[in-house]
Amino acid sequence: MIQGFMTGQILQQLNSRQASLIELMPGQVFQGKVLKLFPDNLATVQLGGLTVTAHLETPLELGQRTWLQVQPGGQPVTLRVINQPGQPGQASEASMEGLAKALGAPITKESLSLLHKAVDAGIPLSAESLRSFERIIAETGADPTVEDAIMLAAKKGLPLTKETVLALRAFAGNTSLEGEMGKLFRLAQQAMAQPEGLPVDIKEGLQQLLTRIEGARNGLAQVKNSFALSSSSSSAAQPEGSPSQSVLQNGAQFSAIQAEKATEAAQNAPTPGIKQVIADFFERLGLNHEKVLGLTGGEKAIATEAENVKATLLHLLQHPKAEALPAPLREQMQQFVQQVTGQQLMMTGSAGDNAFVQVAIQLPSPGQENGENTLIQIESRKKGRGELDPDNCRLFFYLSMQNMGETMLDVSIVNKILSVTLYNNQEGLGDLVRVLRTPLERSLAEQGYRLSGLRVLSVPDSAGRESSRTSVSSFSLPPSSVAHYKGVDFRV
Repeated sequence: MIQGFMTGQILQQLNSRQASLIELMPGQVFQGKVLKLFPDNLATVQLGGLTVTAHLETPLELGQRTWLQVQPGGQPVTLRVINQPGQPGQASEASMEGLAKALGAPITKESLSLLHKAVDAGIPLSAESLRSFERIIAETGADPTVEDAIMLAAKKGLPLTKETVLALRAFAGNTSLEGEMGKLFRLAQQAMAQPEGLPVDIKEGLQQLLTRIEGARNGLAQVKNSFALSSSSSSAAQPEGSPSQSVLQNGAQFSAIQAEKATEAAQNAPTPGIKQVIADFFERLGLNHEKVLGLTGGEKAIATEAENVKATLLHLLQHPKAEALPAPLREQMQQFVQQVTGQQLMMTGSAGDNAFVQVAIQLPSPGQENGENTLIQIESRKKGRGELDPDNCRLFFYLSMQNMGETMLDVSIVNKILSVTLYNNQEGLGDLVRVLRTPLERSLAEQGYRLSGLRVLSVPDSAGRESSRTSVSSFSLPPSSVAHYKGVDFRV
């Protein structure tokens, strides 16, 4: 199932580096080995799979292994030797326990696991950041999903708070938006009908909530209908009842422009068509709630407060009489707020001056097993003030299809030229996809794009071999190729 591996795959994408450009961020920690020594404290150092010539703040011996931390500056990169606590001239042990001691972290199984994940994710580390990690773990409880959410928040440069981490964990759970809205609607209806009654203002708030949820559900129906209409038009050239038409009708959307539209809907003002209905649906959920409040203010902000699902939920949860609400309803309200907030956070690019923008979108769509959301990841070079570049980007679709099973779509776009790879273990799918190539090329050409390649592969196992029986949880994404750079081999 998609839920079981989503956070790991998102982190993998956020941590991916281009072969021709590797970013070394100040604060990152590597286990390094000195390969060659030069005058003036220069040395060739192996940092994981990367070999660099760097300036060492503290001299090391040839072949010595220890923990090194990237420092701010230009070329060559400056590396600080992480010393043992209280021993300025003694390099730390080249082990996770040695790093924990040097950074003042407790030597416990949970702490070492968290530290190991942080190093693997390339997160800048300090004693302060480790204390933040530990504080959140203490507030939420030790859990692998919480640890992964902490890493995701740190990697994206988000505030390390309990609320942020729980929101990202809710997003990674990929719980069906449609199912959760339905459950919330039923619980709110039950609360309205309870014989002992509710305070008048709480009841009014619940009535508003029911209206907002109904509006969001209508918006979701329009999204699904738009996808269905798109499938019908794409398959119009196929014989009635043909296998390829069935594939399309079950949600195998091969048009990368639809992914572009979904991305644009999350970033820009809506335009007519499928982009419009997706933007409307997100707005009804409340993905623009904080932005709207920031742009309005005063009485107008208060008037705007209840115009989407998230705002209405927050209003009820923060109400002085919120305890009058049934406990199951309050819990569901809180979980839904976290789910929407997680989507908002994942739609934002990483903080800082990274060369790339990476976002993720969950979107209910037809044909998904058990009503799961389609996960769309977008990786793009930064354009302008950090916007996505639709002409040079990479898109990944993760789907759990009722008839096709676990399916992934990898779309690489370079200068408006697309290369599409579909991963699926269903036999005979390649023949069906080849039938769709001509209408896909025609559809893309109408949008100014050109298709250069269309492949169907089995889902590879963890060793990279194709397997017809491998589950999706072991799927490893191919190297990123969203941009091509010329110039330096790495940068700080």
